[in-house]
Amino acid sequence: MIDTPRYKELQIKLSQQTDEKGRIDTLVDMGVEVRSIDVEHALKMAEDIIQRSRTIAYPRGIGRGLNLKGSCYWLTGDYDIGLTILKDALHIAERIKDVGLEARVLHNFGNIYRDMGDLANALTHFEKALINNEQIGDEFAQSVILTSISNLLYDLNDYDSALEYALKCLPIFERAHNRTSLINVHNTLGNIYFKKQQFADALHYFQENLKHSEPETAAYVMAESGMGKVYYKMHDFGNSSRYLTDALRESQLLGNVEVQIISHFYLGRLYMDDGNHRQALQSLQSAYELADEYQRRHDLMSIHEALSLLYDKLGDVPQAFHHLKAFEKLKEEIFQQKILNELRNLQVRQQIELARKEKEVAERTALLKQQFMANMSHEIRTPMNAIIGMARLLLTRDPRPDQLRYLNAIQMSADNLLVIINDILDLSKIEAGKIVIENIDFSLREVMQSVRDMLMLRAEEKHIQLRMELDDAIARRIVGDPNRLNQVLVNLVGNAVKFTEKGHVEMRATLARQEGTRIWVRFDVTDTGIGIAREHLNSIFDSFTQAGSDTARRFGGTGLGLTISRRLVNLMGGVVSVTSELGIGTTFTVNIPFDEAASQEEPVQQSALDDASLRRLSNLRVLLVEDNEFNRMVAEDTLKELLPEIKLYVAVDGQEAVNCLRTDVIDIVLMDIQMPVMDGLTATRIIRTELPEPACNTRIIAMTANVLQEDVQRYFDAGMNGFVSKPFHADELLLRMDEVLSAGPALVAAPPSPPPVVEVRPAVPEPPPLPERVTDMQFLRQLTGGNADKMNKYIGMFLDNAPRLLDNIDKALVIGDYPTIKIAAHSLKPQLSYMGVKEDVSKIFMIEQIAGSSAHYDALPVLIVNLKHLCKKAFEELNEGR
Repeated sequence: MIDTPRYKELQIKLSQQTDEKGRIDTLVDMGVEVRSIDVEHALKMAEDIIQRSRTIAYPRGIGRGLNLKGSCYWLTGDYDIGLTILKDALHIAERIKDVGLEARVLHNFGNIYRDMGDLANALTHFEKALINNEQIGDEFAQSVILTSISNLLYDLNDYDSALEYALKCLPIFERAHNRTSLINVHNTLGNIYFKKQQFADALHYFQENLKHSEPETAAYVMAESGMGKVYYKMHDFGNSSRYLTDALRESQLLGNVEVQIISHFYLGRLYMDDGNHRQALQSLQSAYELADEYQRRHDLMSIHEALSLLYDKLGDVPQAFHHLKAFEKLKEEIFQQKILNELRNLQVRQQIELARKEKEVAERTALLKQQFMANMSHEIRTPMNAIIGMARLLLTRDPRPDQLRYLNAIQMSADNLLVIINDILDLSKIEAGKIVIENIDFSLREVMQSVRDMLMLRAEEKHIQLRMELDDAIARRIVGDPNRLNQVLVNLVGNAVKFTEKGHVEMRATLARQEGTRIWVRFDVTDTGIGIAREHLNSIFDSFTQAGSDTARRFGGTGLGLTISRRLVNLMGGVVSVTSELGIGTTFTVNIPFDEAASQEEPVQQSALDDASLRRLSNLRVLLVEDNEFNRMVAEDTLKELLPEIKLYVAVDGQEAVNCLRTDVIDIVLMDIQMPVMDGLTATRIIRTELPEPACNTRIIAMTANVLQEDVQRYFDAGMNGFVSKPFHADELLLRMDEVLSAGPALVAAPPSPPPVVEVRPAVPEPPPLPERVTDMQFLRQLTGGNADKMNKYIGMFLDNAPRLLDNIDKALVIGDYPTIKIAAHSLKPQLSYMGVKEDVSKIFMIEQIAGSSAHYDALPVLIVNLKHLCKKAFEELNEGR
């Protein structure tokens, strides 16, 4: 019975899934959880996952199921079967371009190759998996692989590199609170510090694992064996024997080979040191047989060395020589593989560096492109505002028939140009990942009716029918992004009208399928137009592409509408396709998933500006801040025409606007952004922070051609209350003015004057009471064999070095130099251990870890004060004893 907290959480998630794909994905996660406890059960789950995925043609589910199955065969030691299955999983991951799945499969390849002793091949697969996870930004998955690489480098005796990798993983697993990963990396760190002969550090990590592992589990017995071998090296033979004996007994019950080898080996060393050569030989032989059976070459090398020494003590020179030669041979082979590994690692790192540079170039190019699009949009929109605004004003001045024809042509051309600008800007935002798909409650009928109303006039001018059909089976209200859906349908229906000279255009929505409250709606836009030649069908969705140059010359346009539509549909989780016959017509089909809204009641429609709002706006005092003469003229004339009683003030830059607010009471400021002398953002900040009340609370609306989402956010961050894009629509401007008035005063208070710069040290409580004695010479006495001169030498080194390291820590804390704190604490940690200062008193390990993780910096001042208090007492005790 599996009852881990993670498994229970996944069971609840499974019960809440409403579609089969979601259930399959959750079952895979459950299988991974089961795998470490009951591999046979996990294998059966993998088979079920694969079968269910094939039933609904879900390739990702098949790939994940095969990956789980292959990893189960790795754990059972059936390496050849596991590799065969993983190859199938990798093929699927590559075909469906699932980079995350590919990384998990490559990781399992590496696990099998490592167990088979092919360490270079294992590292190559780990590095490839690491590249994939870096590509998708999965920090946790990267750390899991880094732990595997660390273990592999440990196998190759490259302890410094192994330590570097493991320490990178530690804070990530701590932030994720992932107990399994923490136990794995703690075990890795314990083994590395053990090999580096930093026994206090090694003991700490094994003790942590013993504390946080369940008894009678692999993690628990691994921690026991780790503590046993550390105590052996620390000459604490009583504790060593106890932990190793317990670990051996429990690992035999669990069938854990690795712990059995470790326990047999170090018990053999204990017996050898105690002169019990017969028992030592029995233990070492047991370790050798297991290591040989499971091809653990790095263990075999150590066992051969110990057996050579034991046979020498027994006087059996031939056997001693045999094991010494075997030891030398394995050592040479591992060294050669390490060199080969370093060469392969260098090659992979060069590939990573090349990919990183290519990514940087691509990101820089995308940024420059986006900046160019934004600048171009602004530069075109500014004169466009004047053109559209003046044409609109002239149309209200009773023009002659010939003037009316010219004005209509100007307005139509300007509107077309604005569509082109919006297309280019939309495409740049999509490519930069700036488009966010909303999930809001809306009426599909209203969206389709809006599209029909928008394009009806154009269809009537061409004498073609524009039909709309909505399936009654579709819920009245659904959840999705109505604005982006509207944009897609306007593009498709607009194209259909544009390329149809006679006949009809039909927009039809039908319910494709439904699973619970999840629905898939199929939109078909059919026309009887010119059609698309077969050779152009595959490229019709490409940027700046139309169905032939003659089409572009005849009908115009950017060739971006379909590109944008397809990308928006993809962002909404849908697909788009096209069928066409030249001279007969075209059908574009879009399938998009939505959810049924919780409430099917139609919301009460809010009215536009009522008479009271218009009367309130008519009495306003408005400051128009605009440096462009034409745009000033458009805004002035529009406001005076719509609100004849308005009192209008004008400023040509931000500085004039600030000066005006110092002397006049203004209700609303219409603020341009890009202006000479002082820009609109700077002016807004000065108004909010430097002017007295009521001027500092004046409502400010940004009125600008800068329309990118990040630009708009900057306006609000500076203290503006609203935003209107240029070219503006009169109704939109009035609505926005009414909204900011209704919202009440800005109430942006000026910040207090900055305080004088003084060094602020965190307030810390009094340090806690210390034990009667904080130092203990027992460990140092053991380490030096009781040699008084050596002991005094170590004590002298500590008394010289520790104050300097404490000073470094203290100064680094003042300036926030946390890397220096981490380095100094790491250096001080083993020195305190040599003096017998316990970690639970010094907290030096905690200081080192916190200094490497920004989430808990605020805990450092208290810990460092306590450390200084402790060290002061330690210095006094050690000086007294000299």
